[in-house]
Amino acid sequence: MIFVQTLLLTKSGLFDFDLSFLAETIEFLLLSVVVTFLFISPISQQLNERADFVNSRLRKSLLFLTFGYEKLTTCIGVLTSEISEMTRQVKLVQTYSTENFENEILLVQQENVQLLSKLKGELSIQSAYLFLNIIPDLTGFTRVFFVRKFKL
Repeated sequence: MIFVQTLLLTKSGLFDFDLSFLAETIEFLLLSVVVTFLFISPISQQLNERADFVNSRLRKSLLFLTFGYEKLTTCIGVLTSEISEMTRQVKLVQTYSTENFENEILLVQQENVQLLSKLKGELSIQSAYLFLNIIPDLTGFTRVFFVRKFKL
């Protein structure tokens, strides 16, 4: 009877621990488990899937940016070598010139300068074309990335 009097039939004070405390504890633990497994687990799983998706898209974007940078450095290398070759040819023409062919050499030099400027123009147009093609591709990848990111 002392057990019943202690847990059920006594007046409640500020720090009494009776069966209602045990019931509230069990209810709290049960609701914690239910909330964790029914609500928080799917959300955390969805967040993990989104993080994996974002990471994979970032890796792909980094690869595309690296590829674009490599192409750009290759084009710059080609431009530099072509300009160096044209400059070398102009210097060769100057060193092998004589007084008898001075007028013809001047004409050849003028043609070389025109060809060099034309080549520079064409190469700058090609590099601008490459830049224009790289920017829409990167913008497209970025747009697809953000559309997919915020659509989910």
